[in-house]
Amino acid sequence: MKNTEKLLKKELDKKWLSIVIILFLNTFLYGQSNCTFIYVIDDTTHGHSYEKYNETLDMQKVLNEEKSGFFGFIGLNYKRLCITFTSIIKNKDNSNIYEVEGFSTVMNKNKRNFRGTFTLISYYRLLEPSLDSLKEGDNEGFSTFSYILKEDEKLSATGVFEGEMLVLWYKDKGKQPDYSSLFDFGDPAGNYKFLGTWTSYRTKKSSVASWGKERIPCSDNFDIGASEFSPNPGYYKYGWEEFKHKYGK
Repeated sequence: MKNTEKLLKKELDKKWLSIVIILFLNTFLYGQSNCTFIYVIDDTTHGHSYEKYNETLDMQKVLNEEKSGFFGFIGLNYKRLCITFTSIIKNKDNSNIYEVEGFSTVMNKNKRNFRGTFTLISYYRLLEPSLDSLKEGDNEGFSTFSYILKEDEKLSATGVFEGEMLVLWYKDKGKQPDYSSLFDFGDPAGNYKFLGTWTSYRTKKSSVASWGKERIPCSDNFDIGASEFSPNPGYYKYGWEEFKHKYGK
């Protein structure tokens, strides 16, 4: 009996240790314990309920609507990360995969080209439409993807971006979806959000690296803007100087 109790206690200790480690890593990377992809979805959709949408969609037009002008950061100091997509094309053999090319800069320098893929996870439709004018048969929703973007290994300070992303869309009955910032009012939560990491080829170490339109997912106390994106003045020196001139702080 005593041996059984000791074994059970040992297993419970292991489980609690695992939970603590996971929470620590999550908090270490993102600065907040609730920063998960589910959290990003709920934040982006303003908590609207949704369900899986089983119709197959062609997302190429949606994904190509906004290919630049993202706000993003990398690392614990929220260094400014700019991502630009130059090409997003649906794979000829697998309609769930989109081949991607583009480039990144960190703190407005060190341009690095990348190539990779967006791979569909699922489609969802909102059960509570944001538009009163939504016609019967029309749908509002979002699609989720996993992504991996590989920079040129031959160059210095390069690595791999990977994670999950979502994009909002609007679909008329019988047509393919269009990009749509469904909740672009009041305090906009943004759209086309990428939540993930960047892993160095050289050191194998990973850093948080996220970006999006209008807002950056899981930016914690970095984005202090109410009606629009506004970086905390304490981070201006990490590539955000233009906002110092914009807000005069």
